[in-house]
Amino acid sequence: MKIFTAIFRFIVYSNIYIALCVVCFTAKTSLLLYGNNGSIYVNILVFFATLFLYGFHRVYHRNRMVPEELEKERHHWADEHKIFYYAEIGIAFTACAVLMFFMPLRVWLLFIPPAILGLGYSVHFIKTGDGWKRLRDISWLKIVWISLAYAWITTFIPVAYFLPVHELLKPDVVLIFARSFLFIFVLVIPFDIREMSYDLKNGIKTLPVILGVDFVLRRAMLLLIAFTLLVLLQWQN
Repeated sequence: MKIFTAIFRFIVYSNIYIALCVVCFTAKTSLLLYGNNGSIYVNILVFFATLFLYGFHRVYHRNRMVPEELEKERHHWADEHKIFYYAEIGIAFTACAVLMFFMPLRVWLLFIPPAILGLGYSVHFIKTGDGWKRLRDISWLKIVWISLAYAWITTFIPVAYFLPVHELLKPDVVLIFARSFLFIFVLVIPFDIREMSYDLKNGIKTLPVILGVDFVLRRAMLLLIAFTLLVLLQWQN
């Protein structure tokens, strides 16, 4: 049992689990549109890009966490396996750099917006009257940045690898993007609720902080209904 627990913690806390989920979303786009799993190069690129961004955020954000947040098991695991964690980030970055040479120019260009969102989510680069801010510090938009980056990468990158950019505006592609955006938006809400106390202490105004848990959960149910309607609409077509 201890071995299975250790393996589970490794897969989750090393960010491999979330990277695999993003790969599944990417492959899902190709499966819905073309009936296959898409390019192996794109899927591997998305996997390592996710590993890098999550690892970078964890390391960069480490010294800015409130004490209560540092006590969580996922942060203890990262501290106990620090050498592995830094190696994983380095390997992921190197893999992304190599895989980008297999990508057409349009994929390079389409990677710029989510890259800015991903790094801007962690790095303080916006100058305000209250000091330097990250994208996640701006009002309640933290959940929007996450949903937009996920939907963008998992929808547009696999399509652009094979087809011209104008194909991204086709109704089927737009519907997949909207579905992914809504699904991730709702999925992030429980995590925002979990981190409410930390966000309050860090001055981050997420939707649960601003509107309250009950209100946000009710609206999340409506968004899930909208997601279901989009799925049915695309299925009918």
